[in-house]
Amino acid sequence: MKIKYFLTGICFIALIAGLIGCKDEEKAMTGIALSATSITTDIDVVSEVIPFPIPWDAEVLNKFTWTSENTAVAKVNSKGQIFGVDPGETNIICHYLDLTATVNVKVNAVETLQQKINILGAKGYWEFEDPSYLTKKTIGNDLAFVEDNKQITSIEGPRFDNMAVRTPRDPKNAGTTGTFIKCIHGFQLKNGEAKINEYTIMWDIRLPDETGMPESGYYTLMSSRTVDNSKDQDFAIKSSGSFGIGDLGYSSNGSLTKGKWHRVVLAAKASSSFTYYVDGSKVYEGNAANGPIDGRFSLLPEGVLFFSDDDGDDSTIDASAIAVWDKQLTADEVKKLGGIRQTFDFEE
Repeated sequence: MKIKYFLTGICFIALIAGLIGCKDEEKAMTGIALSATSITTDIDVVSEVIPFPIPWDAEVLNKFTWTSENTAVAKVNSKGQIFGVDPGETNIICHYLDLTATVNVKVNAVETLQQKINILGAKGYWEFEDPSYLTKKTIGNDLAFVEDNKQITSIEGPRFDNMAVRTPRDPKNAGTTGTFIKCIHGFQLKNGEAKINEYTIMWDIRLPDETGMPESGYYTLMSSRTVDNSKDQDFAIKSSGSFGIGDLGYSSNGSLTKGKWHRVVLAAKASSSFTYYVDGSKVYEGNAANGPIDGRFSLLPEGVLFFSDDDGDDSTIDASAIAVWDKQLTADEVKKLGGIRQTFDFEE
């Protein structure tokens, strides 16, 4: 009987050892499965891929890590979140010890702002991409920088791959002109009118969120009645983030956020409508009764001033692009312009 019990005990121990060995073998991770092995995405869009062990019940003792073969096309963080940077194709690699799995990522091409501008038939377009030639036209005529006590300077733009300009506060004083941008739009007068009564202006701008700014209660977008900065601004931004002008009315506070790039559009047809847009969306309809034909808010045929004021209401402002049309864009056309592509706060 002792031999029988002894043999039974040995068999039991062997069985347990076998089961344990089998279980340990099942826990060994042999590969990585992914929730997606290919992704087609857009610029500035975040997609997430989830890794799983093979076999599914294998014990995961270490963290999965991620790398991108080309961070200029797509980036990835420790969570497996993939961020489309620019059009192209690359691979994102998931790592676990010496195991790897690959996600093929294709980032779609996007319609550039210049393409949109061309389609909509702009008469003038400026991008400020060349620091040695900031006034250079893309469409239309070169701009003129009128610089007095301070200079208009080249700065980094909304994205890592583009530039902008900063126009500092420098109001007109006795014997000085102030610092601003002069635009010779080249629009033709219509129907015997004395001024340009139908137009659209697009400003890609940022209100700097820096110490000491704004330097006044206002920023200036446009002076339409003067080409020498001898009159008050005609379209402005309040420090509260609303924009417009008293006679036409202001959009709501917070329409624009300090430190953020916004695409601001004024689509005007004198005596008919003055419509304000931010990032492709309508935010306000101005009081057209106060904007008659050949009135204050019609443009001079000689040109228009940007970021100018005669008495100091011209706080420092940044601009990455400006465009002008000799027609009033529709809401659908402004929607196509959309918002500004800017550096996305992606946690890597």
